[in-house]
Amino acid sequence: MCPLNENKCVDDSPEKAAGLRTALKAIRSILGAHGLKGFVEPLGFPVSSLRLKQEALAAIDDIGGADVYTVVHDTFHHRGAGESRLYPSRTGLVHISGLEDPAISFMDMLDSHRVLVGSKDRLGNVEQLRQLYAGGYGGIVSFEPFAKEVHDLADPIDAVRASIGFVREALERA
Repeated sequence: MCPLNENKCVDDSPEKAAGLRTALKAIRSILGAHGLKGFVEPLGFPVSSLRLKQEALAAIDDIGGADVYTVVHDTFHHRGAGESRLYPSRTGLVHISGLEDPAISFMDMLDSHRVLVGSKDRLGNVEQLRQLYAGGYGGIVSFEPFAKEVHDLADPIDAVRASIGFVREALERA
């Protein structure tokens, strides 16, 4: 579940906090009735209505939803939101993508800048993964590169394999 990303409900307010809790509570009953898990993904964009994992987790805890909900740790959004704390034990899924363009600031980066993870990565994907694994995370890691140059690759399978190889080798060098 992703929050609004359209410059609405950006400022913290009691109404915004209550709305998040109301939505999570309503969806919790549906998920629970079907034995499903919910993944809440804060989006680190300045215009996102939910930027921080700590806010998502506070809302989840407030509604007693930790049995159903976990957060998505997205390396791109983690860096964009300026977060430092990771929540490995409360993370249900990890999304990785790289940012290589040195002209793009972390506050200005958009989905269209998200590439595969490689040696020029500025987001600290490998370090974020190291910390998540050291904290006990053992779940799925998936790619989320939205950049046109990735989608237009002549051989995307080899490019994904190369990125996986880069990440694995970098993690083993720890």
